Amino acid sequence: MGLAPLDSYVEPRISIGNAVSDREFSTANFKIQVNEEARAVFIKNNKGRVIWKSLHNIPFLASSLGKDEITSMEYNDSLYKIVENDEKPTRLQTIKQIRYGDNDTVIISGGLGTRIAPPTHMSYEFILKELSPHQLQFTVSITERDPAMRDYQRLFLMYESHKDEDFYGFENEVMDVVDHSSAKGFVEGYFSGDDGHCASYVSVPQYITTDKRCLCLETSEYASFNLCEPDRVTIRVNVGNDDLVGRIIDGDSMLDLITEYTAYAGRMQPLPDWINEGVVACIQGGSTKVRQIVTQMVEHHNTPIAAVFVPDWCGQRLQPLTNTTVLKRIWWHWEHDEQLYPDWQNLIQELQNEKNIRVLSYVNPLLVQKQGAKRNLFDEATQNGYFVKTQKTIQSGGLEAGLLDLSNPEAVVWFKQVIKHQFWDSGVSGMMVDMGENLPYNDERVTLHSKHDLPSVYHNQYAELWAKLYHESIQESDLDDQRQPVCFLRSGYTRSPQYLQLLWSGDHNVTWDQTDGLKSAITGMLSGGFSGFALNHSDIGGSTTIEGLLPGVSMIRNRDLLYRWMELAAFTAVYRTQEGILPERNAQFYEDEETYAHLAHTAKLYATLAAYRKHYMQEAYIKGWPLMRHLVLYYPDDPTVREMIHSQYLLGPYLMVAPVVSPSTSFVKVYFPRESNNTTWRHIWTGKYFEADGSYKAVDTPLGQPAVFVKEPRQDNGLLNDLVSFANHYYSTIASPSSPSSSSK
Repeated sequence: MGLAPLDSYVEPRISIGNAVSDREFSTANFKIQVNEEARAVFIKNNKGRVIWKSLHNIPFLASSLGKDEITSMEYNDSLYKIVENDEKPTRLQTIKQIRYGDNDTVIISGGLGTRIAPPTHMSYEFILKELSPHQLQFTVSITERDPAMRDYQRLFLMYESHKDEDFYGFENEVMDVVDHSSAKGFVEGYFSGDDGHCASYVSVPQYITTDKRCLCLETSEYASFNLCEPDRVTIRVNVGNDDLVGRIIDGDSMLDLITEYTAYAGRMQPLPDWINEGVVACIQGGSTKVRQIVTQMVEHHNTPIAAVFVPDWCGQRLQPLTNTTVLKRIWWHWEHDEQLYPDWQNLIQELQNEKNIRVLSYVNPLLVQKQGAKRNLFDEATQNGYFVKTQKTIQSGGLEAGLLDLSNPEAVVWFKQVIKHQFWDSGVSGMMVDMGENLPYNDERVTLHSKHDLPSVYHNQYAELWAKLYHESIQESDLDDQRQPVCFLRSGYTRSPQYLQLLWSGDHNVTWDQTDGLKSAITGMLSGGFSGFALNHSDIGGSTTIEGLLPGVSMIRNRDLLYRWMELAAFTAVYRTQEGILPERNAQFYEDEETYAHLAHTAKLYATLAAYRKHYMQEAYIKGWPLMRHLVLYYPDDPTVREMIHSQYLLGPYLMVAPVVSPSTSFVKVYFPRESNNTTWRHIWTGKYFEADGSYKAVDTPLGQPAVFVKEPRQDNGLLNDLVSFANHYYSTIASPSSPSSSSK
């Protein structure tokens, strides 16, 4: 008659055995209780606060059948769509025992089943182990299963939340939300999800909430967090035959939780002083062009320059897109191109010695064949089995390449030697370390050197190990303090911060939007701060450009976007320009006197904050606190602050920034959260004060004067003096005193 199987009508429920103790079990600083009356499991900290609780009479553990549907993009194997598929989920959970285990652990054990009648049973242990006074590790282990449950290799962990608890984190560099409880609901544990809104280069299974709760997973399998239902969190993990392992982290504030979490994930080290002093200017097209633009920047505009970023140092490969549009791709053979840069090492030394300007280049874990190469790295890797083995050649952006197999220790040692020789020995001072997300996910199509590692499990680990490889190459090269390089990545996973120097928020569109434009860059940088990625920046102006691919579709960068992105970048960890993938179509800083002048002004603005940034980079290393901070870290109970996505943020604790994020805008509305201690915010340009009274104020933002405010009374120990002096001088000499800001009203 078309009815569903009888099992489908069984209501999920939990059964607690009569012999289960109702008393609290202690791990020293945490107390665990199976409460028969509440029909739930409670975990409390040493102050009696509930930091984790299962739902009333609902299983906190479940399992299911079903194979997820994975579809790779034709032009890029690292981008794919995942459709989750769950069949015949278990609906019943029993708790048969709670007891102490070895090493002061507390173990809750019982069974999961699809129905009461056997043989549909799998036994589990939920093991809780205190790792520190503020960290409790949980492990879900399936200890036995009936034959009918053999293929149940997915676990769900469900526990209580409420509609007013807001979630932050998950990293998700390209997400268009910060508070994920008000978002679409699912946050996937891979670099791309089920639609454009979940695409990400860095997905971390970790969050922090306004209820001062934090949880992270230690496992690297595909995971998703479902926040759609207001009363619960559901974590879904494809564990296979492995255990599900994670941590419940306790703290007195959201900042405390970041400190505790980064004690596990690792912390980013402060950047060397040289990159803090000016712009990192992206220039492609050869030695002559680099010299000409640098001369113009220095001699005519006195622009502070930290480095020149030369991504096409190893040559340009022309890739026709249309009859009129040609994309200039980089040759991935990792030696300098003698046509574009015939004097590569001389250029590096000349800029360093004569102008104190460093040179950065580019690398990724892919290799291609190139005729005329002095050293054929592609052949070396092929002959020695250093590539990931696939049924077809790896595709990245429509290009065929071999992908370095980081599960092969010999391949790692070999490529570290390549980096040392081609980069550090040549004198470059860092590089864009790209594409750590490129390992394909499909187990049926990809084979790794390490036979016990499946690509679906290794995918997230690959990003961590790619960061570790370049990190070790620096350590092993024994570079002195004056030669300390800076490398920046866009990919990572839970424990990447310990290896990363600097994160960048990926290839944004040359647009204003919050899906993948300027607004999303702000969101991504702020989101990263909750997940341990304390030092973050973005490509100024974005990168992804579209011209002529589809009739009537054009996405190119104009000056308005470029200028406002420059102003934003002055208040991030690093100020770095980007030409975009079609440089000729995009507005560039080196076009004319006006563009050079705006670059010089905003780069000087960035340089005035060198001492302030240096101080809070050190704090990031000591405490894990991000340089760019969402206001919710200081005002978690303010509903207006909770709704903020990209409109404003704090740089350190004493500088509030409200960037222009819309075209043709001459003012922004700035929210000043209420404080009770006579706090005010001083506009750096006009010197006007705004009360911290929980209200919005309109603030004029003429070009070159982004809305930035210093917290008063001053507590920055003079670290903001250079910024205030620069702004005062600029406003008095450039801005018209006859046109007062609307904020004075």
